[in-house]
Amino acid sequence: MDLGTASGGDNTGPSALEVAIMSLADCAVTIFADVCKKSNVELSKMEVIAEAEKPADSPVISGVNMKVKIAAKARKPKIDAIWRRTEANCPVVFIFKENIPINIEVETVDE
Repeated sequence: MDLGTASGGDNTGPSALEVAIMSLADCAVTIFADVCKKSNVELSKMEVIAEAEKPADSPVISGVNMKVKIAAKARKPKIDAIWRRTEANCPVVFIFKENIPINIEVETVDE
């Protein structure tokens, strides 16, 4: 992982925030594929594009837009129901949607 050059990095790898968005997209489509399989819906193609919205003057993202394109032999209402089950069961989607308390402890040690 790396930071962009404007932030003092070499821009040779994704930032931690980019990896977080990749994790969101990957978890969502992995769970979706699993729910499709359990629902006897065969996917022949799936593609996901996830983009984070982050104001330049803010350290946090203000939103994420994710577009999932699939090819499957199933009607749209069934696909929508599968996606709702996906959102309910994807732990990374849950992390992004819910306010989860995080406890961080910093410990100093002798060098």
